[in-house]
Amino acid sequence: MTKFGLLLKISGLSTVEAATFVNSSPDDVGGWSRGDHTAPDHVIEKIRHLIANQAQAADEALDIIEQHRPDQVELGYPLNDDEARSIGWPCLAAWKAMAARFVAECPSPITLLPRGSTPATAAAAFDRQLGEEA
Repeated sequence: MTKFGLLLKISGLSTVEAATFVNSSPDDVGGWSRGDHTAPDHVIEKIRHLIANQAQAADEALDIIEQHRPDQVELGYPLNDDEARSIGWPCLAAWKAMAARFVAECPSPITLLPRGSTPATAAAAFDRQLGEEA
């Protein structure tokens, strides 16, 4: 067990996803996870920063739920890595780790839907598309 391996677990990233995220090789990431060698400090900090962003995003969504107390929550999820990157996450797995935090603590019933299939996410996608065309 290593500190890096534990951080990787909570971040939700696979070895390959982590390698891409920290600009390293999957072999290096595997070695850091197994304890063959120690992950560089800047890599540890980059993973910690991702985890902090995941926690912050989940907390902000939970704050909104607490303020509005909806009977039902629709959570639009990205379908793939490209879509996750378009909303600020390095990959789908990172978004899932954030969403898992939200789902674990949300007091309202949650329906998971693909992004764009809810009115709010469809409007956001349309607005983003208009901004790209301008």
